[in-house]
Amino acid sequence: MKPKRRKLKIQTNNKNYSLSDSCFYKLKSKRKLAGILNTNLLTLKELTKDSYYNCFTDTSGKKPRNIEHPLIELDKVHTRIASLLCRISQPDYMHSGTKGRSHISNATAHIGPHKVLTSDIQSFYPNTSKAMVFNFFSRTLKCSADVAELLSNICTCKGHLPTGSRISMPLAFWANEPLFEILNKFSVKRDVKFTVYVDDIVFSGNAIDFKFTHNIRNIISQHGHTAHPKKTKLYKSNETKIITGVAVGETKILVANKHQKRIYQDLIQWKILEGDGIQFDELNLRLVGRIISQSLIDPRLKDKVRTLKTSINTLNDQ
Repeated sequence: MKPKRRKLKIQTNNKNYSLSDSCFYKLKSKRKLAGILNTNLLTLKELTKDSYYNCFTDTSGKKPRNIEHPLIELDKVHTRIASLLCRISQPDYMHSGTKGRSHISNATAHIGPHKVLTSDIQSFYPNTSKAMVFNFFSRTLKCSADVAELLSNICTCKGHLPTGSRISMPLAFWANEPLFEILNKFSVKRDVKFTVYVDDIVFSGNAIDFKFTHNIRNIISQHGHTAHPKKTKLYKSNETKIITGVAVGETKILVANKHQKRIYQDLIQWKILEGDGIQFDELNLRLVGRIISQSLIDPRLKDKVRTLKTSINTLNDQ
């Protein structure tokens, strides 16, 4: 039997340092770059070809998505670069790709009796161009032009960030860091809280109005992106806000109605099957997974998970 290939993972080794302490900072040698990425220069140049991606259309969601997934040789290099980028300290407003932070911490940051503006940067990865990636390595990390060019070629597919690589999330932030910094400074001047979770941006504060929203849209547009028109919403101070899938009130976070509904529908189906003595592993896993996920928001759901697991095990034993 062929041994199962070990899944690659981003490894930070609990390291966290400034940009100037990164091994990429002021890197001038392509040969040294190859050594940092655990390969050789000839291989590195070969991996710049788009043929090292498995490109396909994912139709499992609400709308088809083009996926560019790196093949194993390139995947190893991408994972290494991502691991090194994830060791660089990120600003306080970032909640993705940071240990101890998540979509829940992103939502929690906006608890309070104030207005909230939520938006989504449309087609964030495809619209993060090779030029933006080059500028990050060249201007921010101060690599030589040839090193920055090689890195930007390795990290992009068809002239933009790939949608199916481990490199995409950390590099999307750093390639767009000038945009996020301007949004943060614009917010701070108006006593508005600003956070980022991948391509979701959130603002909370009493100064938020339609003019504020218009200015945010303009800033995003000036940096080569678009605020998603259907996913940009201005909430009143007394409304329950939905932020990165979490319901946010004036004093606490709550399980969003859509997640409650999904759990309820799965439970109804599970109870019907239970009455007939039938078990479906797919339904069991989905239901348990959904409840565990939402128990991070509402700890009372942990008891429901334990009860459900006990019932599943009893039925399986029978």
